[in-house]
Amino acid sequence: MTASAEASHNAAQLRLMDVLRALAGNEVFGRRLVDIAADVGKPEPMVLRDLECLESKGWATRDAAKLWRLGQEPVQIAVQFFYGLRQAQARVAEVEQRYTRQPD
Repeated sequence: MTASAEASHNAAQLRLMDVLRALAGNEVFGRRLVDIAADVGKPEPMVLRDLECLESKGWATRDAAKLWRLGQEPVQIAVQFFYGLRQAQARVAEVEQRYTRQPD
């Protein structure tokens, strides 16, 4: 993203994207707040507010040990993307078969 494009976006919104990226790939073991804040380069209280905001919409979840993970929402979106892609692939295969079939 260019500097001018980034400047046109809200800093908090951009930080949420950074927090989500810091959570990605840690779904099994989770991450500590201190480590997420270090990755994002922001103070822990600020990142905690971001995580709690994400948690309220299902984008992040915190376990009893206070470790953070991606929530169900981004995973469900990824699954929907996968199913949509599969449908498109099936449609392309159907069209390809129709056009490459040898005439009788």
